[in-house]
Amino acid sequence: MDKIFKGLAHFQKDVFPRHRDLFETLALGQRPEALFITCSDSRIDPCLLTQTKPGELFICRVVGNIIPPYPSLVGGVAATIEYAAGVLGVPDIIICGHTDCGVMKGVMNPEPLKPLPSISQWLDYGQPAYRAAMERSTEPGGPAFEIALGERNVVEQLRNLRTHPAVKARLELSDVKLHGLFYHIGSGLVTTYDAVQDRFAPLAKAMPKRITK
Repeated sequence: MDKIFKGLAHFQKDVFPRHRDLFETLALGQRPEALFITCSDSRIDPCLLTQTKPGELFICRVVGNIIPPYPSLVGGVAATIEYAAGVLGVPDIIICGHTDCGVMKGVMNPEPLKPLPSISQWLDYGQPAYRAAMERSTEPGGPAFEIALGERNVVEQLRNLRTHPAVKARLELSDVKLHGLFYHIGSGLVTTYDAVQDRFAPLAKAMPKRITK
């Protein structure tokens, strides 16, 4: 906690004064540019990854960046999506997966997690991605398969996202765009989902095709 308290003190003394105008504006309300849904993993920093400032992203963090389909589990994730899409009216919704994800490892090898009932139940939402990865893989279980599983998980969560009423209504009006990203922690590579080719491609090459409808 010492490091955290020192950081708070540094923020109040040095950081906040340099950005006082921004924070005074933010104190009056928010108008984020996107809802960014990603894993709770401590190695993922959405604002660092996207180089955005306070107020620009509405963030939902949940283990495995999993979005239960509506209405199978109405809770914090569903409420965050509803608020972002239905109240804040964000124009873009992003789902970002990542390498070395503990949930994906658990989907591949669930036995060690059976004593943890909440996690074990949560892993069930990863099964559609597991089946999809198995259909596409010639080498199940290896490092390449784990990446394929993480990518398929993003695709499945995009599908689940479309079942949420606030998102579904906006999609019918062509009033919101959905995006899938996959972050490779060790290399810094970010790939984006190309719905036409049903694959992930490096961000620079896929920019014109990054939107899924």
